[in-house]
Amino acid sequence: MQISELLQLSFWIDENIKTTQIPQKYKALQTGIQQNVNIRNNQPKQPFETQKKALIDAIKVVDTSGLTYQQENMLTHLNITQNIGNEGIERIEGILYKNALDVATAAAEMSKITQEINAAIQKSDQIKTAIDPLMTTQDEDELEKGSVVMRVHFQNEVGMDNVTDFKQLGNSWWEIGRGIAMAHGSAPEDIKVVGASKGSIVIELAVVAAIATTASAIILSALKVADRVLTIRKKVEEIKSLKLNNQKLEIDLAKEADKEKKEGLEKITKEISAKLNIELNGDGEKVKVLEKSVKNLIDFVEKGGEVDFFTDDENSEDPETKVLKKNFDEIKKLEKRVLMLESKT
Repeated sequence: MQISELLQLSFWIDENIKTTQIPQKYKALQTGIQQNVNIRNNQPKQPFETQKKALIDAIKVVDTSGLTYQQENMLTHLNITQNIGNEGIERIEGILYKNALDVATAAAEMSKITQEINAAIQKSDQIKTAIDPLMTTQDEDELEKGSVVMRVHFQNEVGMDNVTDFKQLGNSWWEIGRGIAMAHGSAPEDIKVVGASKGSIVIELAVVAAIATTASAIILSALKVADRVLTIRKKVEEIKSLKLNNQKLEIDLAKEADKEKKEGLEKITKEISAKLNIELNGDGEKVKVLEKSVKNLIDFVEKGGEVDFFTDDENSEDPETKVLKKNFDEIKKLEKRVLMLESKT
């Protein structure tokens, strides 16, 4: 994770967790529940519906779609993810409903969440205090103005276990980079390797925003195709479950899914070429390497690889960066939908 990326996350926590007073709202609900622990049998129960509603209203609108994958992972590591959004709501309702007759346990669980949130904020503040002063000095390794970090996660079916995998995947990504770079009138050498990390292998590439935006557009288009294909295949499974014994319809829908995938992926290269003013007949070499680039990038994502994008705040108003962020937001939403569809087919 880039240092500035970590600092951005701290500012995000300030804006989305601290400013919205989520810790205080968790504490208020905990206090409301705790009051019922201390009452005697002949005393009426104290309602806490108002505190619950205020908390749920606050956490349900917290949007993490603008964060990078590594920022999201850090948010999970800090125990924030499980206490915001739908996960947070499910956790709260689970505590209240499961422990409806045991307010002491419910109060203890809410106290635990309050402690998690406060500890996360404390860590975030410590990170910000340590890093923020350092960001005023120029780092010799700082990204060039307008550059974007494209973080490539080699995992699942595209993980690296040995040097043979490294060679094959390295060559595949050389073709991806070459195709997209050439489409923008650049050379593969213009894509710089600026970092790497262990665990699941992650390579960080510094690219101009336009190249990153094109890569994100390819991934987004591929996910849209996958969404349509999986929706059709889901229909096939639904027909099978109804036991209608209509094999022709099943076969026709299966063929339609295959056709949708083939035509959809072919269409991506044409759309990217048109967007970049590449003549399909006049720029033969560019089209050829772009087709290879698109194919390799789609294969990489289909096999479980991830591509993440990060840029400094100072580039946030750049038109190309805005498109990139919009694409990435859509990518993350579509990825979740595609995963849900895959689990049902």
